[in-house]
Amino acid sequence: MTVKRADRFRTAQGALVDDDVLLIFHEKQWKSTTVTVVGIGVDVIDVAVLACPVRLVESLPLEASMEGLTYGQDVYFLGFPFGWDAGGEDINLNFPMPFVKGGIVSAIMSIDPVHIYIDAHGNPGFSGGPVVFKDPDGGSNKFKVAGIVSNAPTPLRTPVVNSAGKPVGTSGGDGAFIAENQGFVVAMGIRHSTEIIDANPVGFELPEDEAS
Repeated sequence: MTVKRADRFRTAQGALVDDDVLLIFHEKQWKSTTVTVVGIGVDVIDVAVLACPVRLVESLPLEASMEGLTYGQDVYFLGFPFGWDAGGEDINLNFPMPFVKGGIVSAIMSIDPVHIYIDAHGNPGFSGGPVVFKDPDGGSNKFKVAGIVSNAPTPLRTPVVNSAGKPVGTSGGDGAFIAENQGFVVAMGIRHSTEIIDANPVGFELPEDEAS
């Protein structure tokens, strides 16, 4: 689903506020939805968990776990680059389908916070999306959610120079440069989100036949 802040959405000292409003794109229009703050990551843990009062997705057998994730493994991440969506509302509870991109695990930083570095080309609009991988021990159709896309490293800045090799730009400025994508997507390990949910389990209550 695509989400954006409503005009009334507030922050207080960098924190989100309960009972404020997000705009969620549903049935081809933006709808105001009141949310509850489940919790926010501390310090450098770049995670905020919000609870909506209504169901947003189909029930999917996706375990929230990094167990089985290893170096060089294929992973997929979902999002809405540049605000685009892939349509498909008829198969997704009238929410638009996200784009799917893929890469391989380049590194896993296991110290807190846990970071997953993915060899992939990221775009604005994937932040907050899930990182999914196929469990090598779980059969051909068992996927897990390993993390949440956080950000991309700062783009490389290559100076633009003239024929004499001197930087092109105004006097006293940084000069002209070309910003180059570094080719990495960085995700926070999923446990940083599940720990917040376990500590404050609020939000939409699953039907009894799906809660087990």
